[in-house]
Amino acid sequence: MSAKIIVLLACVSACVAHLCMLSPPQRSPLTGINKPGSRSCFMLGAPCGKQAPNINKLYLSAGENFTVVFQKNLNHFYAANPGYFSVSIGSESDEKNNRTLTELYRTADTSDPSLTIMTANIMVPRPVVEQPFVIQTQYVSNNPTEPPAFYQCADVVIML
Repeated sequence: MSAKIIVLLACVSACVAHLCMLSPPQRSPLTGINKPGSRSCFMLGAPCGKQAPNINKLYLSAGENFTVVFQKNLNHFYAANPGYFSVSIGSESDEKNNRTLTELYRTADTSDPSLTIMTANIMVPRPVVEQPFVIQTQYVSNNPTEPPAFYQCADVVIML
């Protein structure tokens, strides 16, 4: 194997994962999340890392406070232009049609290490009709040597 291929494979294996969503549970399996770079946490591409919706959904009540729990699985902090973490919500049809989800929470990235657990307290919005929604967490790195953003989504139904 050539030295260039070995270096490329080393870079890919070192940069494989970055954001996990613990509650509500993310679409992809939560395996190996106690190690930086878990493959379960590597989802690129808006809005949900191209993961299909789960048939099992968490039920939330409109107007209730809910805590979203996520993990900075691999640190990509860039001091020259710090990124951020956000939590957004939208209907399943918003997701399917690539419409912008509504941001409910945003916090700046810091130099906190890999595996840091983070929380976002949100108020569950009141939809017009009871229907399936998606909650998305996003890690925007603003780091020019890394992918621009990492995503996780969870499927919920908001009850009126």
